[in-house]
Amino acid sequence: MEELTNIIQSDPSELLTSIDDFQSEILKTFLENTSNDYLTSADNWLNATTANTAKFGGEPGKSKIYRDKLLEELEKFLCGAEEYEEDRKKIAESSDKSKQYVIGVMSVAIGKTIGAAGTFLAPVIVLLIMSLGKMALNAWCEMRKEIKIKAGNNV
Repeated sequence: MEELTNIIQSDPSELLTSIDDFQSEILKTFLENTSNDYLTSADNWLNATTANTAKFGGEPGKSKIYRDKLLEELEKFLCGAEEYEEDRKKIAESSDKSKQYVIGVMSVAIGKTIGAAGTFLAPVIVLLIMSLGKMALNAWCEMRKEIKIKAGNNV
């Protein structure tokens, strides 16, 4: 799907404009403090407000588990898992092709799956997408399959 490929190929600064300004400013601070380490910055976001992350283990050391779960769901969304087919269809059929819209749909869909507010997840999803670099979507999906195979997980 072209919209998802465009999101993956986006410049990181463009992706930051897809979330609320206050969230973007916080992420910029996290990124500055971590030398642009997107995954550590995602962990920092997940640990920033325990009230929002407590049910997911929002305590030191547990955010990586939650981040990895989010990454799995992002993979399902981007790589064509059936459970997100309606959400991808919603993006494809919408006249709004903005990054804000696409990130919003992804955040809400993934949030429903894991039981978290889309507005809380949007910054983490942006950071996870930024961590993919400008890799082609198909290449990233194939890489994720290889990682799972090497780890002994069935795809």
